[in-house]
Amino acid sequence: MQTPSTAFIKIADYDLSALPKDYQDPNTEGFEDYLKKHIIEEYSADGLFSKVSIEQDTLIIAEDLEAKTKSEEGLDALQRGIYSKGKAIFEDLYAQYPANVIVLYNLGMVYSDEDKLSKAIELLSKLTQIKPDYPHAWVALAVAYMRNNQVIEADQAAQTAVKLAPNDQYALRTAGYIASKLNEPDASALLENAVRAAPKDPIALLALAENLLSTHEDEAIKNRASALLKQVIHASPGSKMAERAEEILRDIAYEKFRQTEGLNQNAIDYCLQALEKFKGMSHQEIAGVALETATLGQSGLDVNNPDKTYLLRSIPGNYTGLNVVCIMYVAIQQIAPGQDVGFDIKAEYEEALKAFNKKS
Repeated sequence: MQTPSTAFIKIADYDLSALPKDYQDPNTEGFEDYLKKHIIEEYSADGLFSKVSIEQDTLIIAEDLEAKTKSEEGLDALQRGIYSKGKAIFEDLYAQYPANVIVLYNLGMVYSDEDKLSKAIELLSKLTQIKPDYPHAWVALAVAYMRNNQVIEADQAAQTAVKLAPNDQYALRTAGYIASKLNEPDASALLENAVRAAPKDPIALLALAENLLSTHEDEAIKNRASALLKQVIHASPGSKMAERAEEILRDIAYEKFRQTEGLNQNAIDYCLQALEKFKGMSHQEIAGVALETATLGQSGLDVNNPDKTYLLRSIPGNYTGLNVVCIMYVAIQQIAPGQDVGFDIKAEYEEALKAFNKKS
């Protein structure tokens, strides 16, 4: 039965000028097969699935509804994180429609995420040839190149994406990240624009913070980077990006903490106070303190600001950021001696432990 999406075109009325000269004559051997392939590829370049047949010098072009439905199922599976199903669907579609941009993009992205980078680059390169004005195809290709350590090619692909879509957050953050790796001077501007385009994007926020810290040393820039890193933690709690942001914040805080020579007397005093608090507490109670302080530390503690305080419930009271770190350090040493807490106050703790043992 004819569907609304079916078109009937007389071959005599069809513009054959886009075909190679050898196939512009309908009497040429293989003309019909080449023409059908050409039309399917034309539709594929727009992400459409078509079936083409020829009857009595008439082209019959119909939408392949089955392939369209499969494509939608594949997209849904990928969006829901069912990658094996989505991959299988798009691999089947690729066998039928090797020039379809939806198939090339999604299958290329899957291969890239699976670290099958030569396959990913092959498909995504083909996609950019078929649809050179598609910025996200260039972004995906840039990411695949970057993962394959082809940084120059990645940079070129990302810059192409930015030229096509100068306000696109994905193009900007990818180009900025790659430019940072190459120490290019325009990296920070690209990442600033990426953050402006998507103020809550943790990838862009983290990339900008790392770029600023690697290219500037003044205190104002460190404060700006710290604020960006806290936004990363707030935007994506528990993620790898948040973990990286927490690590950098600790490094910034520790660097400032260690600016004065010798041991930090405040840290010694706080560790001693914690040892005295824990003296009458059970192992389980101390573990509870360790958990609460570690959780609080994940959002970033300002250890160098004595005016800012944090509330603890396991040992009720308000404490400075350095005090919380010292309490956490002592608690963890009580329940898991020697464990790294990400902020090295071992020397201060040992000094406090000597004083505590003398008192005891």
